[in-house]
Amino acid sequence: MRRIIYSTFILLLVVSLFGCQRGLDRDPDLTGYVVEIAENNILIASETPVDLSKNGGVSNYYDMVWFSNPPHDLSYGDKVNIWYDEIQDSYPSRSTIVEYTIIEDISPNGAKFSESEVLNKVLSQLNSKPSELFAVHETRYNSQNKTWQISLMEIWTQEILTIEYSELES
Repeated sequence: MRRIIYSTFILLLVVSLFGCQRGLDRDPDLTGYVVEIAENNILIASETPVDLSKNGGVSNYYDMVWFSNPPHDLSYGDKVNIWYDEIQDSYPSRSTIVEYTIIEDISPNGAKFSESEVLNKVLSQLNSKPSELFAVHETRYNSQNKTWQISLMEIWTQEILTIEYSELES
């Protein structure tokens, strides 16, 4: 009898521990770039836009979420996978991070810096107005002249801001 009770207890314990997993067996809720860092908040913009123009929306809609519990090791330009809790309906949305992974990037052939390093330099020095929010629209490296071309999209106006970053001057 004692064995049955002990076995049942162990079985219940194992089942309850499986129920407490963080849910990393599912795809991330958001994959994107750290585009803004504010006091105790971090803004992640999805890496690829969605075309909502068929329904009367914008042609480049970036999912954006402010997180109120930013990990200290995230920086401007980091590309991340994010799993989060419930989300508040607003734009940008708000939530808290449950788990995250930084997607490691490598420098393009001949480049001095990686994409995330260049994005960090560009985004952290961006002189934007408080009402402006940018998503990373495109990054390109030109190995011949050692320059990066960073295209950012302002989410409210859909205007593209292109910044050229020279590795020769840094």
